[in-house]
Amino acid sequence: MIKLKKSAIPDVLKDNAAKWTTAVLEKLKQSIELAKSEKNKYNHPSIKEALVKETNGKCAYCESKILHITYGDIEHITPKKIRPELWFDWDNLTLACDICNTKKSSKEHILDPYENDPADRLLFIGPTIWPAPGDEISKYTIEELALNREALTEKRQEKIEYLMLMLDVIAKTNHPQLVETLKSDFKSELTDEKEFSGLARCLASELTAKGFLT
Repeated sequence: MIKLKKSAIPDVLKDNAAKWTTAVLEKLKQSIELAKSEKNKYNHPSIKEALVKETNGKCAYCESKILHITYGDIEHITPKKIRPELWFDWDNLTLACDICNTKKSSKEHILDPYENDPADRLLFIGPTIWPAPGDEISKYTIEELALNREALTEKRQEKIEYLMLMLDVIAKTNHPQLVETLKSDFKSELTDEKEFSGLARCLASELTAKGFLT
């Protein structure tokens, strides 16, 4: 998980969110079942496109590159079941993989990567994520979303091995210009666009502190 920044609200949501919300709240108040088309208006292509762009096509929670294997789900940070007035609130929408979305379901108090900087609250020890000591929300988030599920730890271990191999090649290269190119390639793995960049940044920080990366 990395810090995310909310992008500009899509025009379709800017123009329609208020009336869509009013319609939903009115039917809920009268205990009238919502039609699928009423419930899922946030699935508009332009809304999905904006969310994919602001999350770099990654799950907001586990940082997996969603679009490699599936379509990705539009996720309500605060569950719409609990706060239906936020059903079409742009600040309450993000992108999640189907596993994280399913596990989160209607749970509250999950770490919000827009409101918090996960780098301050989550620790990577090898491929495993740990909560900062005493951080109950981070602990709850890791457990409820199963952020250390086997498939994720395997992929994160592959990322570690790839980065360490890159550093080994850099250490064995004598050509100064090639070394700089390789270092640039390594640092590109720390950018928001890359899968598991939170893990990569944590590893890079440790390696820098020990003098292996400059």
